[in-house]
Amino acid sequence: MKKLTFFCLILLLLFCNIGVGNVAFADNIYYGRALASGIYLYSTPEITTDKANRMFEIPVTYFVLLLGDENDLFYRAQYIDVYGFVLKSEVSCVQGTPAVPYVTNATFRVFTPNGANLRSSPYQTLGTTNLITSVPFLETNLMYYGTCEGEEAISYKGNIWYYCKYVFQNQELYGYIYSPLCDLVTNIVQNTEQFEYVTPNFSSPNTDIAGESPYLTLSNPWQIIIIVLVCLPCLVIIYFLFKPTKIATQKVVKTSTKKPKHKKKISKLKHSDYYELDSDYFN
Repeated sequence: MKKLTFFCLILLLLFCNIGVGNVAFADNIYYGRALASGIYLYSTPEITTDKANRMFEIPVTYFVLLLGDENDLFYRAQYIDVYGFVLKSEVSCVQGTPAVPYVTNATFRVFTPNGANLRSSPYQTLGTTNLITSVPFLETNLMYYGTCEGEEAISYKGNIWYYCKYVFQNQELYGYIYSPLCDLVTNIVQNTEQFEYVTPNFSSPNTDIAGESPYLTLSNPWQIIIIVLVCLPCLVIIYFLFKPTKIATQKVVKTSTKKPKHKKKISKLKHSDYYELDSDYFN
């Protein structure tokens, strides 16, 4: 029992140390803030003359999660569930996690009777080459991310397109819809959270390069749950290793019951060897 307790304590100390290390490492998270309009999430880490790699404008005062350095000009970045790149010179870095880093639950509606087209780029003249699907009249299942400048598809209606996610038949489709064909866009209020701006240090990356969220970015309660779940199998194995088996216990019981019987037999034999002689025997 003492050995079991000793091993349990060692395991708990080891996993507690690992957990503390992870918590400290998880604090190395940086967000880039868009403090002005015209700051874009890019699809490729380069500046092009046609600006075709601009995905959408990050809403002013909101953030992108910085995933690391890509090159001298760009950071790898994530906005909600969209991955891309941001110019280092355009975002202001903060350490820590904002309470509301992104514009959430923002939607809009297609209100033209003929519906609207969801396209992979903000250009209508490309015809069907960039057509993803058609969005029906009064469709509201459209998640808003941001705006992008593109083609003026209707004269005098401007060149602004909405980048969005359209969930259709259990599929998530990402693309652009020409904004004059839409209405009921969620009102976006500015994020007023206050942060100290810092220079990021990505010597210890805080997110996987492929865009998957690593366990190091989990909150502290989840880290504790993972540690406990990992510890439990080890404790069970150690318990069964040091637990006395039933066979050994039965052997001890049988051995202990045989000894008194053996003693009783010996005592009977000794008692049977004793007898008394008649006084007439000596006459």
